[in-house]
Amino acid sequence: MARDPALHTVTSIASAGPQSVAIALPYDGLSAPENDDLITAGLSLWPQGPAWGSPDGQAIDLSSNLARFTRVLLSPFEWLYSRAYRLALESSVKGVSELLPEWEADYGLPDNCVTDATTVAERIRALEAKVNSQAVIHPSDFIRVAAAYGFTIEIEEGAIFECGFSEIGGEHETGAASEETYWAVRVDDLSIDYFRAGLGECGFDELFNFGEAERLLCILRRLAPAWTLPVLWPPRPQIFITTEDGDFLGDQDLTPLTVY
Repeated sequence: MARDPALHTVTSIASAGPQSVAIALPYDGLSAPENDDLITAGLSLWPQGPAWGSPDGQAIDLSSNLARFTRVLLSPFEWLYSRAYRLALESSVKGVSELLPEWEADYGLPDNCVTDATTVAERIRALEAKVNSQAVIHPSDFIRVAAAYGFTIEIEEGAIFECGFSEIGGEHETGAASEETYWAVRVDDLSIDYFRAGLGECGFDELFNFGEAERLLCILRRLAPAWTLPVLWPPRPQIFITTEDGDFLGDQDLTPLTVY
């Protein structure tokens, strides 16, 4: 991680992800052909001559019985070419569809962090994240991973008070040295569901629940270095900067300025 022995280390910027290049899916006239696309090539396979409707090398009339018979013979090839093209696309995560369960089995998906039913789009997005995954070591890497799952987070690594080094009244917190194995994950717009007396059931309902962020915590703990343990913390309270008249101060984009 990126812990500073003298200060609380706060990371809020994601690392640069893998450079993705948009590549168009391969396509040609035989990707999903119709009977009209194949009839000319099919008629050319018959022998030439008056008996076959092509005297002196003329093209066979498309309204002839031979042409109609050829169309019948070509019908299965419409399906064959279409299915062969679909199978070729399944070899890449960009074109996966029917073989999604097989892809998930190869990459250990869905993982144990997913407990609810997910849509096909969500499953493919999780598969893409797994296929394109990189080493996750620095806090900014974890922020990038969280962003891929739709979360905006901030990571704080605390510093424990040390005699002869720390300053009384400073930001170092008292506690055992083992507490430095924890790092706090602050999730923006975090929804916390608290236990309510008269509504909750003792022994069944939790004292509080972080909702969807619990899934994020599961993912981060699976990726975290073995000597560390991420924990969820509520987001920092934002204090808006105002003038003496109570007007909000903003930047050049008129976004209100805040401090934590």
